Parts: sequence; C-alpha cells; structure tokens
Amino acid sequence: MEKKSEPASLVMMTFTLFSRLLGILKSRVMAVYFGSGALADAINFAFNLPNSLRKVFAEGSLSASYIPLFSQCQEDKEKTETLYRQITSFLILIFLSLLVLSVFLSRPLVAFLSDFPQESQVNIAASLLPFFTVFLFFISFAILVSSILQVRRKFLASAVSPVFFSLAVIIAIPLLSERMKHYSMAVGVVAGSIVEAAVVYLSFRKYGIRFAFDFHFNNPVFRKMLSSWAPASISSLIAIISQNLSFFLASGLSEGSVTSVSNAIVFYSAPYGIFFASISAVYFPLMSGCKNEKKRAGVLSDSLVYLYTFLLPSAITFIALSRDCVSAVLQKGAFSVNNTVMTASVLDWYLVAMIPMAFYAMLQRYMYSRGLYRKNLLVSLAVSISDIFLTVVFINTGFDVISLPVSSVFSNIIGMMLLSFHVKDAQWKGFFCRLARISIVNIPLILLACVYKIWNPQYYVAGSTLFNFLRTAGLGLACVALVLILYAVFRVDFFRQLRNQRR
Repeated sequence: MEKKSEPASLVMMTFTLFSRLLGILKSRVMAVYFGSGALADAINFAFNLPNSLRKVFAEGSLSASYIPLFSQCQEDKEKTETLYRQITSFLILIFLSLLVLSVFLSRPLVAFLSDFPQESQVNIAASLLPFFTVFLFFISFAILVSSILQVRRKFLASAVSPVFFSLAVIIAIPLLSERMKHYSMAVGVVAGSIVEAAVVYLSFRKYGIRFAFDFHFNNPVFRKMLSSWAPASISSLIAIISQNLSFFLASGLSEGSVTSVSNAIVFYSAPYGIFFASISAVYFPLMSGCKNEKKRAGVLSDSLVYLYTFLLPSAITFIALSRDCVSAVLQKGAFSVNNTVMTASVLDWYLVAMIPMAFYAMLQRYMYSRGLYRKNLLVSLAVSISDIFLTVVFINTGFDVISLPVSSVFSNIIGMMLLSFHVKDAQWKGFFCRLARISIVNIPLILLACVYKIWNPQYYVAGSTLFNFLRTAGLGLACVALVLILYAVFRVDFFRQLRNQRR
C-alpha cells in the first residue's frame, strides 16, 4: 500500500492545482464585482463565519475522529455503512439546529462578532449567514464521503469535486450580481456546495453503501468517535474563536483589512491547499492504520519531508511575485493599486507561516492517529492564546493588518515544537538531514527571488492586463521548471521514489 503513496499524492496535487487556480479566479470575480471596501468586507466576514466551522464538521476535528475508525473497519462493509449512516444523521441534526440559529439570530451574532463601522455592513453579513450555513452542511457531507473514499485509496472524486464549487460561484456572480447584488454570492456558494457533494456521492455509491437515517447513537464505534470528537472539536473551536477574534480585530483596522486578509488567504491557500490537502489525504489514513509506532513515525517523517519539498519553493516563488500575482489576478474595477499593496504585504507573511502551519497541522493528525486528543487540545489552547496575544501586541505596536499573519508565524512554530515532543520513536537526525538537503537544493531559487525583490519592478501598477498576467505566469512557470530540474538532478526523495516505482 505504501508503495503507491507518492503517485496517489501526485494525482491529488494535479487535480487540486486546477481547483485552487479556479479558487483564485473566484477571488478575482469577487474583487471585480464587489471591490475591496465595505461591501466586500461584509461578504467575506459572513462567509468566514461558517467556513471556519469546517474545522469542526469537515476537514478538522470530525474527520480526524472518524478517519481512524474508517481505516480500522475498511474491510467490513457493514460496520462502514453503519458508521457512515450514523455520522450523516448526526450531521443533519446539528445543521438543522445551526440553520435555525442562523435565521433567527444572525444579526445579533454578526453584531457581536464584528466591529464594522457601518450598520449596512452588519445587515449584509447577517442576511447572508443562513445561506452560508447551508453551504457548510453540504461541504461537511462531501468531506465525510471523500474521507471514506480516501481510506479505500480512491482519490480522484475528492480531488475533482471542489472544481464544481468554484465554477458555480464564478458563474453565479457575473450572471446575477446586477439583479441580486450580494445575494449572487449566496446562490453560487449554495449551488456549488450541492454539486460538490453530489460528485463525490456518485463515486461513493459504486461501493454499494447506501444512506438511511440511523439515530442509534449507542453503537460502540459511534460512541468511540464521539469521545474522540469532543476534545478534537474543542481544539477546533478554540482555533475558530482565535481566527474570528483576529477578523474582529481586523474589522476595526483600516478599511479593506478584512478583505485583504481573505484575499491573502486565498492566494497562500493555493500552494498550501494543493500540497497539504494532497499529502494529508494520503498519509493520514496510513498513519491511522499503523500499529507499529516506529512505522507510524516513519510515515509522519515522509509526510513532513514531502510537505517541505513542495511548500519551500512555493513560498519562495510567491514571496518574490506577491504583488505581481495579486495585481495580475485582482487589480481591476473596484480593486485598486493600494488594495494590491495591502493584500501582498499580508500575503508575504502568510507565506512565511505556511511551512510551520503545515507541519503543525500534520503533527496534529499524527496525534489523532495515536488517539492523543486531549494532549492536542492543550496544545491548541496554547497556540490560540499565543496567536491572540501576539496579534494584540503587534497591532498596538503599529503593525496594522499584517499583525494577523505575523502572529500566525510565531504561534504555529510554538504548536509545532510542542507537538514534536510527543512523537514516539522519531529519527530526528535523519529527518533534519533530509530537510537540510532540500534547503540546499533550493538555494539557486532563493538567490533569484532575492535579486527580483531588490530589483522591485513596478509592473504590478498596470493591474490585471493580459500582458501582466502572462508575464507573471511565465516567471512563475520558470521558477517551477528550475525547481523540477534541481529536484531531478539532485534526486530529491519524492521524485526519486516516483522514478523507482515507475521502473
């Protein structure tokens, strides 16, 4: 099974790349039609509220609780089907409650969680919240089904399905924004989430697992899932509270701060999402299925090395081209040069934080694979407290909106270091030697990025023109080509494994 890990990761990366590129195009459409001011801040704030809850109900704590269980019973169709039905029924009960709350308490909730200077912003965000809650349910269901497929080593549907979500939003906003204004975003998000869930479910049905309501939550396997989900969900809620406090603080800063953070997250999420989502989708089920701790530590080491292999050159390239990328994609219509500069400054620091974030998140999954949910909870609490404290300190020091990503750098390093002490039978010397080798191979790219930053050409001022887009894309592809050549010549681990398996 493990011999197929690198090719499976490559398949995930390829399709996730396309999905993330569409995600960036989605941000461009939003920037063109909603700008980067008060309206965009309200829309992004409303979307980030339920979207952050994905850490509890989708890719975060709930999936961390059920993936190990699905890994253990993957050969038993009856147990898999029972657990799937009970988790889905559980999700339906929760989301019906959340939907009622989002309909009747949306305005006081938004007013409490935000610091918007305009009353209209609160009203817009509150009106969108119920629609985005519906989106959260279908996305959570899609992740549940995708997780079962990934445990069975089937990755294509879960990699392709997010493409349909982005396409729905990209189509809905231009078609409906003139008549429906900000509600065009709601239509696209809801429609996209339904289609995404349908795509993975069609692939899932081939295995003969059917849904039926099952509220018999006394099942020992489901109770085990709940007992692990409780501390994991508290960990995720702590992270969500920390994130929303950060957005609360950002909403009180200069106009456009919330949107600059949201847009920066979209850009850094492209490389982060491609590589972390792909590698964790393959290696988390592997870790969960390991009964030997030395073998589990080896799987963790491989996953971290592969993350570093791809995220290091991605961070270097994007930092060098951050203004160019933001300008080429977003700077048109209501999105100005100043918006580009603000977004790029935030993006640079999120790119610095990208590797610590990925390492911390993968170490969390290692802890989940060992059933160490409570220790994860304590570390999550420490990380969130550090993040909030540092954000307030940096804001008061005059860092303005970049306080959010700068604090993420330090808080994720803290979390990464704390969790590393719990890795059993780790071969740290060999691990750091592998990282050092990758760092040395990337030195030519680092030098080129430094030269480009010092040169500081002003092409980004031209905005989103075809020439600017092609020039930026060409520079990015040149960096990718350089890295691939260097990795092939120096036989970096991931590519060496692919070559060996092909032979």
